[in-house]
Amino acid sequence: MTLRRQLALAFALFAAVPLAAALVPVSRALSGALGAEHAARLDGAAAALAGELARLGADAESAAAELARGPDAEALARDLAAGRLDPADAARRAGEWMAARGLDVLAVIEPDGRVLSSGHLPGRAGDVDPDLAPILAGPPGVATGRLVARAGPDGVVPVLALVAWAPVEPGGLRVAGGLALGGERAHRLAALTGGAVRLLGPDGAVLAEAEGPGDELPAVARRLLGGLPGAPVRLVPVGDPAAPAATVEIRVASGGLARAQLTVLGAFLAALAAGTLAAAAAGALLASRVTRPVEALRAAAARVAAGDLEARVGIAPAGELGELVRSFDAMTADLAAGRARLAQAERIAAWREVARRLAHEIKNPLTPIAMSVETLRDAKARARPDFAEIFDEGTKAIAEEVRRLKKIVDEFSRFARLPAPERAPVPPEELVQAALALFSAPPPGVAITRDVEPGLPPVLADRDQILQVLLNLVRNGLEAMPAGGRLSLSARRAPGGVAFAVTDAGPGIAAADLERIFEPYYTTKPGGTGLGLAIARRIAEEHGGALEASSRAGEGATFTLRLLEAAGTIGATGSAS
Repeated sequence: MTLRRQLALAFALFAAVPLAAALVPVSRALSGALGAEHAARLDGAAAALAGELARLGADAESAAAELARGPDAEALARDLAAGRLDPADAARRAGEWMAARGLDVLAVIEPDGRVLSSGHLPGRAGDVDPDLAPILAGPPGVATGRLVARAGPDGVVPVLALVAWAPVEPGGLRVAGGLALGGERAHRLAALTGGAVRLLGPDGAVLAEAEGPGDELPAVARRLLGGLPGAPVRLVPVGDPAAPAATVEIRVASGGLARAQLTVLGAFLAALAAGTLAAAAAGALLASRVTRPVEALRAAAARVAAGDLEARVGIAPAGELGELVRSFDAMTADLAAGRARLAQAERIAAWREVARRLAHEIKNPLTPIAMSVETLRDAKARARPDFAEIFDEGTKAIAEEVRRLKKIVDEFSRFARLPAPERAPVPPEELVQAALALFSAPPPGVAITRDVEPGLPPVLADRDQILQVLLNLVRNGLEAMPAGGRLSLSARRAPGGVAFAVTDAGPGIAAADLERIFEPYYTTKPGGTGLGLAIARRIAEEHGGALEASSRAGEGATFTLRLLEAAGTIGATGSAS
């Protein structure tokens, strides 16, 4: 990762970490506050529910008392006491009174506990009502929650009711009346409290229920928030709290509060994201100002590493970076000057060595020439009779040594004035074919093979110079196999270009000689000048390629010429195969 990216990331983290760390306590505080609000709303709904139940109980108490004191109940009591009461007429009285008063439960009870008339369950007339008997055992005028059997369209079913009783004077009759808490009143309670209401019997069975008007969140959002803290429901007992006849469960919807929590958290997260992005942008801006000279310095260092000592940074920042840039530019200038001096020194040393070796090579033929001249002069001075024979041998020796001197001078001239290559795209198979065309009739016992990989790209080369290199390598390989053998010329794809390999089956090259065979005037062949491989390597290097040798004693030798492809760029030449 670049320094610029590292700085931008560091700025973003410095901004994001404190905000992210604050997210947990903020979320907890918000959840606690909304949970408290939810609990308060639930408590308020429970209080409203209890108040509504109390009002319904008061209505039941008032209705029972008014009926007991009314003229109809008194007349019924007098008729019953006088024996003038028609049983059929008595049986329908409770139903009429119940409808007129809007009650759900109403019964007229005789002093002995038997039902005289029942509006909610007419079939009880003449029997003791087990549902009302516990109520009648209690004090009059007090509404009590009770499960009461009531006849309806679906038959006799238990219904939760708030029932109160009152005595009828005189005669001892009692009137028990009440209001049922069924489905209709459950919906009224839900509308009043704003929550969902369920009426539960003593065994937990649902007697009636109604959903409230609140809005709940989708399940995904509820799982995301994990629910609001606090009790989810409130239970309000109906009747004796120690042993209630039923329980009213109320549940207040939390969708609005949860949405508020989501809104606040969303705003916080948006602020977190905005702060992080702003910090990252500021970091990137600052990093660009800091890293621009560093990147320019890195690019210049890469150019210097590639050999371009003319590379300069080109940016002059202030402070320590400016000092570093100026030091780098001064260093590269010193390196360039040093390399120029070193190159000059190397050229002088190289030409001194070449001159020394050339003088040595020229001196060798001069000795037999001088000796031949002295022999001829001596033979002539003595007038030797075999002077003609001596003259013929001497002149032949002088001519042979002059030929050797001419060859040495020609090789040296080629080495010193090798022309610059005129490079153009050349197909590798064309070079291989042209090189082997001159050896269509190889020496006896020698087999020449070629192996060109299909689809090779053209190489960027001076055709004549590269052909000269390949011919020199093939000729050296043939000379290394005087007793015969196999020689191969191959062309293979290599990194950035093509590798030409000439492999012979000769005796190989000793390790000590392998390190020096490319030096000028170093040769292992009798009569060799030692310039052929030196010229070949120089041609390869001037083409941006390389010429390498590998060998094992007794296993032949391989010379590898690596050239760049015409469409490629200068790259690594690799090692010799």
